Amino acid sequence: MRLHEREARAAAQAIGAPVVLKTAQRGIDHKSDVDGVRLGLVNADETAAAYRELAARIGPRALVAPMVRSTGIEMLLGMIRDEQFGPVVVMGFGGLHVEALDDVVYLLPPFAADDARRRLAQLRLYPLLGSRRHRRPLAVEAFCSVAARFSALVAGVADAVTEVDLNPVIVHADGCSIVDALIVGRHDTGRAADMRKAV
Repeated sequence: MRLHEREARAAAQAIGAPVVLKTAQRGIDHKSDVDGVRLGLVNADETAAAYRELAARIGPRALVAPMVRSTGIEMLLGMIRDEQFGPVVVMGFGGLHVEALDDVVYLLPPFAADDARRRLAQLRLYPLLGSRRHRRPLAVEAFCSVAARFSALVAGVADAVTEVDLNPVIVHADGCSIVDALIVGRHDTGRAADMRKAV
């Protein structure tokens, strides 16, 4: 959406602190690459100031969203299109360092949560999801359920979408939160959509 400073301020007040401000300029698929994200804004004044800075440097389109404070593991859910198999779901460890980690598996949609769990266990970093360093066990089953529902969605929109990237999906003790999403339609050159969904 195209915000004005007063709308950014009003959104922060309506949502309640802390909030996140992200650029929503068209053609910017990865906001962190252009320093287009401001985290942990604690009041309307701080949000307005962050908006002014982003608008002057990148452009006026922006999004205000609740700040996800849950500690957990950053995962990835995505869809790519393979010439032979069609839509393929990508699942693995995500976050800013997803390319460096390179720890993903591939599944043909649709699939069940049990299938997701079996493939998840094949990831190199899978033991992190069961680490005793977390105060409470992480909701791995919830992530697998989300992955299965995502696979059904992918199968349903396969003719309209060429790429989907949900990254990060934070897996924490109480479930999982989709913090950012990129969706590219078959006739788009690159269209980003931001959303947050707690499961």
